[in-house]
Amino acid sequence: MLNKEGLENTDNMATSISLSVMVPALNEGRNLRRTIDNLAQVLEEKVGDWEIILVNDGSIDHTGSLADELARDEPRIKVMHHQYQRGLGSCWKDGVNAATKNAVAWFPGDGENDPYELVKYLFLLEHVDLVIPYITNRDVRPWYRRFLSRAYLWVINLSFGTMLSYITGNVLYRRYIFEVVKPEADGFFTLTECPIKALSSGFTYVQVPERLGIRQCGHSTILTTRSIITIIREYLRLLSSIYLRQKPRRVSRKVVRHREVLSIDGVRVTYLSRGLK
Repeated sequence: MLNKEGLENTDNMATSISLSVMVPALNEGRNLRRTIDNLAQVLEEKVGDWEIILVNDGSIDHTGSLADELARDEPRIKVMHHQYQRGLGSCWKDGVNAATKNAVAWFPGDGENDPYELVKYLFLLEHVDLVIPYITNRDVRPWYRRFLSRAYLWVINLSFGTMLSYITGNVLYRRYIFEVVKPEADGFFTLTECPIKALSSGFTYVQVPERLGIRQCGHSTILTTRSIITIIREYLRLLSSIYLRQKPRRVSRKVVRHREVLSIDGVRVTYLSRGLK
């Protein structure tokens, strides 16, 4: 139950919402066991009813065999293998299609993020359709990543009329969103495509603060020439989808929205709560 007069923390924010977490892994043999062990521990403590959908995206190291080993040890871990690298978007689409829980999210296989940051706002899905995090400690990334991130966000907000503080984080979705929103992007751009399509379709959301961790091994492959070209192509496709094609519609029920404010960890959060007529 929400206490709109103030909350010290979210530890006691019990929720009955179950959660499917898609974990993409490309050559993450050095990071994967730690990532999955930490994620499973937090899910067990904070969620209860959960599953992990681990997608090996055509890795050439021992990621695939390690994923199978982790699944043998924990039946709530499902493993999917791509024969070749297909991209984050393809992993996400496979994960959404395989998900069986009330809510769905993704979590990086490199262990960069804190799994507690993923689940601590899960209870808000009792009031909104998706929870969009924004990063409060951007200084953990190099200056050029921060610059590119700000420029990218400016372009997205200007293009689609949004006022988001961050868009490529670990968004929590109610799974029914994907009965309306159909992801098309195969690469990194899926992290932008899905929230934009959800907001365009009228789903309610809240933005919440989140802290980013530090990658322990390896390096990001986001800023490769191939990835940038793919992002530009999929951005143009999303523009066409939003402005030229017919917009997807929600289930035809009248939704009454009320603006609510609460405090979480000393941070005021504004969101739109739902009521159905």
